[in-house]
Amino acid sequence: MSRDTRRWAALTALGFVLLCASYFLMYLVCRYRSGLPFSPGIDVLVQSLPLRDWTALLSQGYVLFLSGFYLYWIKRDWRRLAYILTATAVMMLVRDVFLLLTPVGPLPGLIPLYTSRLVPGVRDHLAFDGELFFSGHTGAPFLYFLLSRNHRALSLVCLAVSLANGLGVLLTRNHYAIDVLGAFVIVPTVCAMSRRLFGWMDPEPAAA
Repeated sequence: MSRDTRRWAALTALGFVLLCASYFLMYLVCRYRSGLPFSPGIDVLVQSLPLRDWTALLSQGYVLFLSGFYLYWIKRDWRRLAYILTATAVMMLVRDVFLLLTPVGPLPGLIPLYTSRLVPGVRDHLAFDGELFFSGHTGAPFLYFLLSRNHRALSLVCLAVSLANGLGVLLTRNHYAIDVLGAFVIVPTVCAMSRRLFGWMDPEPAAA
């Protein structure tokens, strides 16, 4: 293994560790929130939408999307994994802060995600019913859209998944409208912050 390969492998491991740390913090935040008596808020927009079970898209479909996205980069240029994982960790850490400060509980009528046997052990460990602001289902694919703009086909897939997930979490009452809209506002700032702090980890120049 060459010195350059060892360097990129170490950076990828660092990104993975940071991402795991962000998820562990989210676990602690969500466990803490689950013990507090938050009342549900009022969302006129969501209440005007029909209740629909899109859990297959939002659980199994989302896992397939994430798997395909990372497999694409493993095949295309595995060195980018270091930056992608780190940028995802930054987004998750910012989201952890917002989750902690969100003063409302889940919407009435919420259809739980990740209850299928195809994705066992995810609910209440990597995903919680009380994850609200901002929507991770919307935010992560949108972040990947921003990170993949030099790859048009992939970026369009990421944007389509972000929009579909945004609609899905509203129809299943897993998020308020502000959670979805907030993702589209906050994630570009997270992307810019990640580029400023960790852009040196990215072997690919930023998209114009």
